[in-house]
Amino acid sequence: MHSGSTVMTTFSSKPPQCSSRRSCHVHIGAAAASPPPLIRRCPSVSWRWLEQRRHTRLQCGQSSPQQISNLDEDDSRLSQNAGIFHPSIWGDFFLGYSNPAAASSQQQTQMAERADKLKEQVAEMIASSTFRGQHERLHLIDTLERLCLDHLFEEDISAALSQIEAAGVSDCDIGTVALWFCLLRKHRYRVSPDVFARFKNEEGGFLADNPEDLLSLYNAAYMGVHGETILDEAILFTRRRLETALSNMEESLLAHEIKSALEIPSPRRVRIYESKHYISAYEKDATVHETVLQLAKLNSNIMQLHHQHDLEIITRWWKGLHVESKLPFARDRVVECYLWILGVYYEPCYSRSRIILTMVIAIVTLLDDIYDSYATPEECEILTKCIER
Repeated sequence: MHSGSTVMTTFSSKPPQCSSRRSCHVHIGAAAASPPPLIRRCPSVSWRWLEQRRHTRLQCGQSSPQQISNLDEDDSRLSQNAGIFHPSIWGDFFLGYSNPAAASSQQQTQMAERADKLKEQVAEMIASSTFRGQHERLHLIDTLERLCLDHLFEEDISAALSQIEAAGVSDCDIGTVALWFCLLRKHRYRVSPDVFARFKNEEGGFLADNPEDLLSLYNAAYMGVHGETILDEAILFTRRRLETALSNMEESLLAHEIKSALEIPSPRRVRIYESKHYISAYEKDATVHETVLQLAKLNSNIMQLHHQHDLEIITRWWKGLHVESKLPFARDRVVECYLWILGVYYEPCYSRSRIILTMVIAIVTLLDDIYDSYATPEECEILTKCIER
């Protein structure tokens, strides 16, 4: 911590431009070759752990000579604890990496222009779906979300879901009702699980036989909250049926999806990582929309460019801390910290949030390693008092 005045900058958790389906997509044209700094570069931090211990005592709490280790003991502990964790597999990879798919500013501009054209076409598809059946409209929205394209069409999807919710599903089959329930719950609509009551039979099961309907009901049931008994019953029923069906199915896309859902239900997966697998599966789907598929692939590459640029900034900041030489016992896992945050905020407009949160988690990781791998119990107590003050 530096003494003196402290400059604090406030950041909005969601930039205003993200409310538009066109503006959340950040162009990576000519300016992307030398992008403006997303945050001001943090100066290199010198910890001066050993030097400060030569001349000063910790001022927090009552410190006795026995509590303050001398330099020789520090050197011994550093050498003993160094190498506890294996080094980072990434090294300086992101400092000099250039994506071959967009190595030049001209390529990046072409990608952005192509993406804009495809977005216009998909937006027209969403608007024209008004004249289609409920299942087809729901399936299109579900596909866009699973491909991580929904942040490009927030207004369009919101308008479509309002119409879908008003239309109801009183005359739809259980698979369509389950998808309707799942999507509306995901978008915070107050829909009752009683819509499934008419599909229950006398034995307490549900009128669902084919694997597609069972899978849809299984995933939808995980959008329930505490006390919704009918959804708990749906999970038990569909899980037993899906396990039985899976044992008799040949290897196929549906079989793979059922197996994945039984391990981790769709609503509980990390979307940005799941989308990579779903793009490959959607490409083989009989109902594939070629325009949606092309946009999904292109958008995935564009987001990857943004994420790589984030990692370049974070890696440069981390190297400036000289953790490897100053704190050799600590973990070098800054890229893994970033991937953790990426699972929550993957959209390009959240770049600054990802960078800041990654830095915070990396610093917390250093503190954790100081407590677990280096400091003595007495020093841990002193450091804790300093942090509390």
